[in-house]
Amino acid sequence: MGDSSVTTGSKRNSLRFHFKEELLVRYKTAYQDGESFLMNISRGGCVVRQASVPVAVDEKILLSFAIQNLETPLEIQAVCIRLDGDGFAVKFLGIDGGNESRVVKLLAAQARAKSG
Repeated sequence: MGDSSVTTGSKRNSLRFHFKEELLVRYKTAYQDGESFLMNISRGGCVVRQASVPVAVDEKILLSFAIQNLETPLEIQAVCIRLDGDGFAVKFLGIDGGNESRVVKLLAAQARAKSG
């Protein structure tokens, strides 16, 4: 997995992991499929860059993460909350216990990689 750093002490209420290596993220809008690269992620949302298909603020999308050590891609419903240069930021929607657990596993693996 990519190298990461952890940000704490911000206005967010969960840890945010920043990726130094590119992790491909696929996403689906109502009409198109796109690809981008993960910049950072937390339990509540993420930021991606180099989005191949533009999205609009308040647009709902489906994100798909192919994560090492997880058998199936992690799929999470999200809503775009901010446009950010060539990418965008999203807030995860209705994340269930199973997917939240998978996000936590991803974050824990990134933390171990950083400290190890």
